[in-house]
Amino acid sequence: MCGIVGYLNLNGQPFKSEENYLPRMTDSIAHRGPDEVGMKMLGSAALGMTRLAIIDLKTGQQPITNEDGTIWIVFNGEIYNFHELQEKVLSLGHKLVTKCDTEVIVHLYEEYGVDCLKYLEGMFSLAIWDSNKERLFIARDRMGEKPLHWTIQDGKFIFGSEIKGILAHPSTRRELDMNALRQYLALEYVPAPHSIFKNINKVLPAHYLIVEHGDVTIGNYWRPNPKTVNIEAADAEKQLVELLSKSVELRLISDVPLGVFLSGGIDSSMIAALAAQKVSEPLKTFSIGFADRSFDESSHARTVAEHLGTKHECVQFEPSLALDTMTELWNILDEPIADASIIPTYFLSKMTRQHVTVALAGEGGDELFGGYPTYQAHKFAKLWQSVPLRQLIEPALKRLPVSMNNLSFDYKVKRFIASVDQPPLRRHLRWMGSFPVSEQKSLLLAGAGDQPREEEHLFDTPGMMRVLMPDDKDPVDLLETIMRLDLSTYLPDDLLVKSDRASMAASLEVRLPFLAYPLVEFALGLPTDLKVHGLSSKYLLRQAASRYLPEKIIKRPKKGFGIPVAKWINNEFRDVVDDLLSESFVRRQEIFDWTYIKRLLSEHRMSQVDRRKELWTLLMFQWWWRKFFDSPESMLNSRQSAIQPDLLRSK
Repeated sequence: MCGIVGYLNLNGQPFKSEENYLPRMTDSIAHRGPDEVGMKMLGSAALGMTRLAIIDLKTGQQPITNEDGTIWIVFNGEIYNFHELQEKVLSLGHKLVTKCDTEVIVHLYEEYGVDCLKYLEGMFSLAIWDSNKERLFIARDRMGEKPLHWTIQDGKFIFGSEIKGILAHPSTRRELDMNALRQYLALEYVPAPHSIFKNINKVLPAHYLIVEHGDVTIGNYWRPNPKTVNIEAADAEKQLVELLSKSVELRLISDVPLGVFLSGGIDSSMIAALAAQKVSEPLKTFSIGFADRSFDESSHARTVAEHLGTKHECVQFEPSLALDTMTELWNILDEPIADASIIPTYFLSKMTRQHVTVALAGEGGDELFGGYPTYQAHKFAKLWQSVPLRQLIEPALKRLPVSMNNLSFDYKVKRFIASVDQPPLRRHLRWMGSFPVSEQKSLLLAGAGDQPREEEHLFDTPGMMRVLMPDDKDPVDLLETIMRLDLSTYLPDDLLVKSDRASMAASLEVRLPFLAYPLVEFALGLPTDLKVHGLSSKYLLRQAASRYLPEKIIKRPKKGFGIPVAKWINNEFRDVVDDLLSESFVRRQEIFDWTYIKRLLSEHRMSQVDRRKELWTLLMFQWWWRKFFDSPESMLNSRQSAIQPDLLRSK
């Protein structure tokens, strides 16, 4: 596990010694790899990395080269099938001087070029410099577990695991992308390939870039066959357990201590159950508790831990820690993200890192097997639309007293009826997001980017949707379409960003067994009825888990990993909210209409309307904007280079 950075002179000219910016770039991402730093100037290319040593602690230093020093790699992630790949490259006549997974990729590239990616089972971002062809090759894993960003500025191609690595290069300009802001306001995250910074892009999951002779070619290397297969429930259950068990086994390979995040939900509990069978000593599990019982799941985690006989650690997250924890996070984050669960995820990661260096977690289970309450809500929507006297019932529901508890009845009901009559895709995005496109005209001042016609057009470059969606000849039902939308956008651009940034801020590696690509391909082919059966979520996964977990864990509804944002806005975060959403600050930005924000804040403070999502989304953006555009340091950095036209020539 590492962080990578680098840059390439697009005119092919070698860099001068004074153009070595790798030290400042690697220093900016030191949290991703506190164990070692590696740097190499290679003529017109420069590669750097920071290392968190997990495999081959003694000889895995990067950058790593091939036998004759013509091909170099920096790599972030883990290749779980690397033992098998080591045997393969040895059989092809290559010599290995390390025992790490990184070296095999160099030799696979020598043999297969871009197709080397097809052999890799794992999470990764990588960069390879091929001096023979004067080619830079960068790529990202299939599901987007590890991040990778890039830009072209001042005649240089610059890349990095995190945006801060790119911003550390003096050629990089920082400028807010107003269209990306619109996406963020609607979705609570910025979907790839965009970033919140203009001209800084994200490599899409399952994609690569080749930069050669000044040209940039973007390609996709993985596209699962998403056709639904006919399969009996018993056979599907057996295959699910076999695939997940194999995935867990591979992700237990480590030369450092390892454990499991355990929330007490189906996903993490099933991973813990399978992992506990494969380790020789009691498995270490970790969870977090909340004083607010409507958010607390720690008792369920303890139930699972006792059932499995794990060595369990639980830390209590007190409201008084919220502001300090978020402040620490904002020293790490480069983009606004309105998923408030990043705060306890970071806190849990810090606690876990005191005991282990690697943790397994359950992300991906909901999107693959139908776990979100919104999937059930889509089924209920059709029934609700035919309810007699709806026009009399809904006004009464809208007047329900406001509760600030986690997923309270009034909160769910009001969000449901607010968008129930919208087209399905738009309805889903509005249920999940904060500011519908229709409301952004009131929030944003005139000239704030091009307004999309509706939510569907927020994905002007659908990215992973192209990979996971079938063609018109093989249509899927509504619920499957929505699950694939979440799998291709919400998962990589929200949940995996949260997981990566929060864990790496604590120098902890997190591995996700549900995202093994053989398991993903299997899940995509399952009939929807095996995922959401009637109004029962995760039907197949619950059936499989019933052999491993207590009945009350199997039957409990999904709660989600949330925090008391609605209450914190009025209490723990009140001073920060009043500062960042103040009239003077908002008017100085010249982005938002302050009178609209003032109304939102008043409604929430007076408990007239629960505005937790809208206000938290705004607060996270304001915090980001102040960090990058409203401080003496940010002003200096924004002027560090003259504005020059981009040189991207993409094929």
